[in-house]
Amino acid sequence: MTVPSSITLSLISHTNIGKTTLARTLLRRDVGQVLDQAHVTLQNEHFVLLETSDGSRLNLWDTPGFGNSHKLLNRLQGLTNPIGWMVSQVWDRIADKPFWCSQQAIRNVRDEADVVLYLVNATEDPSMAGYLQPELDLLTWLNKPVIVLVNQTGLIDPQQQRQLESLWKQHWVNQRVIKDVMSLDAFTRCWVQEGVLWDHVTQVLPSEKHPTMKKLGKAWYAIHRQVFDTSMTHLTQLLIETAMDGECLPQEPTGFSKRPQIKNAIQALDQRLAQRISGVTADLIELHGLTGDAAHTLKSRIEDVTVPGEKKPWEEETFWGALASGAAAGLASDLATGGLSHGAFTIGGAILGAFAERTYAKSQETGNSNGISWVPAFLDRQTRDALLRYLAVTHCGRGRGDYTDPREFPVFWQRAAEKVLEQQKDALHQVWKLARSPQPTTAITDHLQAKLVLLLSRMSQEILGQFYPEAKDWLERSPA
Repeated sequence: MTVPSSITLSLISHTNIGKTTLARTLLRRDVGQVLDQAHVTLQNEHFVLLETSDGSRLNLWDTPGFGNSHKLLNRLQGLTNPIGWMVSQVWDRIADKPFWCSQQAIRNVRDEADVVLYLVNATEDPSMAGYLQPELDLLTWLNKPVIVLVNQTGLIDPQQQRQLESLWKQHWVNQRVIKDVMSLDAFTRCWVQEGVLWDHVTQVLPSEKHPTMKKLGKAWYAIHRQVFDTSMTHLTQLLIETAMDGECLPQEPTGFSKRPQIKNAIQALDQRLAQRISGVTADLIELHGLTGDAAHTLKSRIEDVTVPGEKKPWEEETFWGALASGAAAGLASDLATGGLSHGAFTIGGAILGAFAERTYAKSQETGNSNGISWVPAFLDRQTRDALLRYLAVTHCGRGRGDYTDPREFPVFWQRAAEKVLEQQKDALHQVWKLARSPQPTTAITDHLQAKLVLLLSRMSQEILGQFYPEAKDWLERSPA
């Protein structure tokens, strides 16, 4: 009988760099204790990152952070004196608990690890961080392959990320024990970067361990690809339901104004859109192993667009004059982004009811002049925002706590989303046109769902491939 094999990774760093935060993100659950102070983790903790059906495991050890690395190395080099070592252990455990914990961490790495994941702080200049050299001496003493993970990068564009990695690679260029350097922020990493990490781990392992790591990597990819596909399905449902949504205005006797009915119709569309966005965001949060109250976040942003105690903008007659001239904007633009535009669209350019082609709510193109629905330009923006919402959730690590909508998206995200949207605009407009058919059949709806899932998947893969080019090949292949 073949004994199940395993790969063990040990997560180490200087104290208070973010090991436990990263462990939470990788594990998708709360483990250990996270505080902004040194020596929070006081013992080695073992976790199973992944287990396959045949029992093969990818293990992760979270270890206490290093403090006095000079003293630690000297003590470890005295391991050849068993009596002296035993006496020092008893004394250190009583008199200097953090130092004793560091000794346990390094012994654990020596005894358990196949690969060491060594976190460093991206905000520090490697040439100025005095603790790096003695910790490098410790890593050399261990004689295990080391992958340096550049942490605390935040959301930076791919070019800046590569420059940062290059800076740290250059610092370690002559160090035999350092096998690779890559960015992996504990707060804002993406699952795609984790896949890149497993590729790097495979490359630095001894050849006899490659089959096991490749099998584990394949199992990991199947799980996360399923999460990706399900995310695209949820976003597609949001967009299709929005595209098919509409309101019919009652026929009024000649001479009667339709403004109250138009106001009510727009409010109804807004409310349903807000509910859909809240529901889908909650689904994405749960899918990615996060927690957070998307509905509360959305509600607070909606309230931000009006002055407390004042009338809503659509209750003012001046608002309708502005609408007709194309000078006003729509509350639903902020609703549609889940507040992510942070009021940028509020009272400024997207609602025009049944008044003009520039509106985001207008008459159906079916001969029913009393029908109000969303125009293609607005649905395009919804698609862009769906892509950005997916990026926001998938870059949110468990270690940061509850998910909240970002106040604004990184500019390079917006540019990437707009670029892929422009490339697929014709295909998207075919979907919007079919969705606005008078009475779309089940077959048409299923066709639209399948087509839009494919379009969203392609656009998302293209964006992720731009950000993480090392993952492009495996990102685009099917789970099978």
